[in-house]
Amino acid sequence: MPSILSDYRTHDTETQRLLNLSGTLSSLSPMHQKLVAEIVLLRLFSLFENLIVSVTLKLACGAIYVDKSNPTLLVRARSSQNALTLFQTLGQKKQRQLQWSTATEIKKNIKYVIDPSDNIVKIVDRNGMFIDELRRVRNRIAHNNAKSRKNYRTVVRQHYGAFVNNVTPGILLLTPRIRPFLLEQYIKQERILAKDIVKA
Repeated sequence: MPSILSDYRTHDTETQRLLNLSGTLSSLSPMHQKLVAEIVLLRLFSLFENLIVSVTLKLACGAIYVDKSNPTLLVRARSSQNALTLFQTLGQKKQRQLQWSTATEIKKNIKYVIDPSDNIVKIVDRNGMFIDELRRVRNRIAHNNAKSRKNYRTVVRQHYGAFVNNVTPGILLLTPRIRPFLLEQYIKQERILAKDIVKA
């Protein structure tokens, strides 16, 4: 029987390291503080995506939650590869290109395999705005194209009350006008999200 506890423990350890690292940034020069903050955010979002993919695949195969409760499945997969195929094809007019960076995409991926009433669907849905905000900041760091810059403006506007030019993700994540720093808030909130996803 596959276990999601190991995924959660790995995630918990890695995000705790990011939290510890974020608390040491003041010892760096301002330029390096911003650069490291952006790298930490990229890593945080990568950890979230890795967790959600692994956990949904294992739940689809009948893995239990950390609290020992069973997921509510519409179809039970025989293996992780079979679960992946089901996510891509079951109930779809054409094969889905699986994406895991928004609540909407996650729910669409698992819609015909994991029951909409199940815990993971509810938690992802409840945290959709947070996941999207993280994604927008992540994309601005990773891509820095016209689309990512436009989508990122929404986040700046939300935290500054208006769009302010030259507010890079590094500046946003460490701005002293938000306490605790937004980077720390993001890490802590993502850790809570992960705990709720696996029912730890």
